[in-house]
Amino acid sequence: MKLRLFVVAVFLCLSLCLCACGDTSPKNVVNEVDVTNVAQPVSDYVLETVAVKEDNYLYYDFADVEAFPVSVRYGFAELSQGYKSLTNEAQRTLYNEIEENVYYIAQEPSEGMYDLHDITIWGEELTEAQIRQVIVAFCQDKPHIFWMDNKFGYANTSGKTVLQLYSFLSAEDVEIYTAALNEKIRELHLGLFSDMTEYDRELYVHDWLIDNCDYAEDVFKISDDFLSFTSYGALVKNKAVCEGYTRAMQMMLASVGVESFPIVGIGNDGLHMWNAVKVENEWYYADPTWNDTEKGSGYDYFNLTTEQILYDHTILPVYSQLSEEQICGVDDGQADSFNIIVPVCSSTSQNYFTKNAMFISTVSDATKANIKRGLKKAQSELDETVFINVSSDLNYDETLDNLFYSGDYVFFECLDAVNEEFEDNYIDRNNVSISKKPHLRVVTVILQYTDEV
Repeated sequence: MKLRLFVVAVFLCLSLCLCACGDTSPKNVVNEVDVTNVAQPVSDYVLETVAVKEDNYLYYDFADVEAFPVSVRYGFAELSQGYKSLTNEAQRTLYNEIEENVYYIAQEPSEGMYDLHDITIWGEELTEAQIRQVIVAFCQDKPHIFWMDNKFGYANTSGKTVLQLYSFLSAEDVEIYTAALNEKIRELHLGLFSDMTEYDRELYVHDWLIDNCDYAEDVFKISDDFLSFTSYGALVKNKAVCEGYTRAMQMMLASVGVESFPIVGIGNDGLHMWNAVKVENEWYYADPTWNDTEKGSGYDYFNLTTEQILYDHTILPVYSQLSEEQICGVDDGQADSFNIIVPVCSSTSQNYFTKNAMFISTVSDATKANIKRGLKKAQSELDETVFINVSSDLNYDETLDNLFYSGDYVFFECLDAVNEEFEDNYIDRNNVSISKKPHLRVVTVILQYTDEV
């Protein structure tokens, strides 16, 4: 969900020194930036049950789609967490049958939906809750299957289970849309290079997605535009809500050998979705939707721990923690959304700021040298942002005060020293903005450049 940056100009004109003749030293102007998420939550992830219709001798077309594109360099990451969550053999059979029959689509729509070929599981009467678990597990593992409706019908009598699923699209459109989606994946692969780590590939996919997709601010439910909830919407139409961002990132990561799966929770007081990503055998949380800011790729939600993501996200329970009434919403109740699996994320080694921020453990000459190196690199590449990571051994607010507002004004001392080494494209000391993130112990510094010191 798109982040909007609202700049609150707080002009703190602070002098470095005072003299009897008046203040002639440069002024340190710091604009504080408040990062606020203003996008509306999306409301209808929950599966909706409908009555099973009579087949009436329907004729089906087979959607003959292209194979999932896979990077030659890095191979494919298996997406099977949903399947592995199923402990009942009949559920696993149903999962496999969905995968086989999802390509058989009725030739004509009925009530705005195309029937998928119905599935019968003999010898087992699965409950509605068990069926819901299978459908959610299947969708979690298959981000490239984007045409399934969120409606289903079932009957479980006489020692068998019958499941009816539906498609938004005809078989012909599924073929056309899939070809376009796969072409985008191949386009993504053109930017890969040799010896990229899993972190490098994740960062590349993350930035590519954000650069090529905008948040669908006018979409609030599936009936508004179902494609905005899909990988196709994010990658081909370049417009998506959080579910579309999440499934697109999952699909792209899988195509370059990095495993991930969707996490469902609450953000901005409404249902939200983001990714759990496995990097170097550790799980992390990444939220590409909330990283899509008006200034481009943000990284506040790139490979967070469980503790960090829970600062402003709520993770919904897993299937096994809910009652059948909660899962199904019986007696006209609202069915609860749920997760299939929720990993414990505790490592910070692959966090964006761990890898890219200027780390401060003490305000010393070594710290100043570190800040200067970071500013030189930013100036040489005309980067608009640099990041400072404050050690947990330091008081966060006192450290920022010493860097930007009082005392030695360490940041401005380093900025002036760096500017002396360049002949143009000076960092504008009068237009420095910061965004405080105390829960991450990070401050983002937003830079501007000028031709005059």
